[in-house]
Amino acid sequence: MKNINILWFKKDLRINDNEALIESLKDRDIIPIFIIEKEIWSQKTYSDRQWQFCKESLLDLRISLANIGQPLIIRTGKVIEIFDQISNNFEIKAIYSHQETGDYLTYKRDQEVRKWASMKKIIWKEYLQFSVFRGKLDRNNWSTKWKKNMERKLFTEPSKINPIEIDPGEIPPDNFFCFKDDFCKGRLKGGREIGLKRMEYFFSNKLSYYSKDISSPEKSFDSCSRLSPYISWGCISIKEIIHKANSITNPNSKMLKSRLTWHCHFIQKLESEPELEFKEFHPYFQKIRKKDSHLLKLWSEGKTGFPFLDACMRSLNFHGWLNFRMRAMLMSFASYNLWIPWQESGSELASKFLDYEPGIHWNQCQMQAGTTSINVNRIYNPIKQGKDHDPKGNFIKKWVPEIQNYPENFVHEPWLMEKFNSKEYENSEYIKPIINLSETTKNARKRIQEITQREGYWDISKGIYMKHGSRRKALNKRKNYPKKSNLRKKRELQNQLNLDLLI
Repeated sequence: MKNINILWFKKDLRINDNEALIESLKDRDIIPIFIIEKEIWSQKTYSDRQWQFCKESLLDLRISLANIGQPLIIRTGKVIEIFDQISNNFEIKAIYSHQETGDYLTYKRDQEVRKWASMKKIIWKEYLQFSVFRGKLDRNNWSTKWKKNMERKLFTEPSKINPIEIDPGEIPPDNFFCFKDDFCKGRLKGGREIGLKRMEYFFSNKLSYYSKDISSPEKSFDSCSRLSPYISWGCISIKEIIHKANSITNPNSKMLKSRLTWHCHFIQKLESEPELEFKEFHPYFQKIRKKDSHLLKLWSEGKTGFPFLDACMRSLNFHGWLNFRMRAMLMSFASYNLWIPWQESGSELASKFLDYEPGIHWNQCQMQAGTTSINVNRIYNPIKQGKDHDPKGNFIKKWVPEIQNYPENFVHEPWLMEKFNSKEYENSEYIKPIINLSETTKNARKRIQEITQREGYWDISKGIYMKHGSRRKALNKRKNYPKKSNLRKKRELQNQLNLDLLI
């Protein structure tokens, strides 16, 4: 049988700056393959909008590989079973891939693949996809390691791949996954080619507006890079964006690079502790909230009675993207005002995000739900957020047409019209507020505060900070850990982030 290497594509759908691709070609011909795993796609965190983006990216990758000699091979099924099938016709000498910090299922799958490869005496070589480091890690000076890796040279695409006689396979039909209806009409299209066009547009036309418009729910759609889906699916590497930012003299380039650092910082947490997808950072916060499918549904559909919050959710449902501040507000409202478990609201949001990145998403969900113990607990007021970032209510009226004819003074708080016996409000189709905002906020603060005062809380919190906290300089465990009185300052530094660290 012919000796071959397998190049296993995961969420690294590109041939440029692909170290695994370059290394796999050094000693023998390769089978470049992407395996569609139904078990993973069947999770409630995945959706049709994500699949469509992935499918478009796969088609783009298949063309790119075909142009240099060997089209992408596509299979559907379990990874080990697919590899076993290939081994019936080829002698697999090695598997090459990028390291993946995905959800818990991919983590367990990789463990099984590693055991299988060892048993078959097949070498599995993994390379860094991001600056996320595997194995025992000292968090001190982590940012230095990040910087060193990101300053490495970009890997150029190979000029040729020798073709191998093998069935290329087909992408399964959309109904294969049994996704619920998900009409995300405003989403970005997948594929490296479209991603590169978006990157060029941002750096050429919008970088100067980045810091000014990043918190605006309307302007951020155009002024943010919107590259996060292309990063999550690996159509473009972070290194490529860093190199592009370094070539441009603009003060906003520094801000952009800072957020890319935070991107890897949060994925590193899940790499170090995969259970954070479903287990609270701090054990004292376990099972403090209750499931409520009715409230979750109203929140998910943008029917809470709070116009700005509903506008943000409806916009997310349409586009599959929302800026960082609005994501944080949505998660905060579900966690504190609705008191829904972050695992439930987090799964719902994950399926809406075109750029769902488990390592960032779950850590940020916990951060906004107040379960980390090393971040400031922020309870976002959707009324204040609306007045700050949509003062005239233009964004609200676009996405909540039920109140588009309301006077401007009442757009953010339509219930105030009731005091004036307004028939327009009385006959409105827009839902009345589903909770009392001030009361639920007060109750949430009280509950969280009571937990922080329990015996042993701060001792556990110190251990969490030592394992996951961000710090540029080495921290002396006994002398330099922030005291209770200073902990808020240390938390504030970490809380200046976005929910999915989207650039």
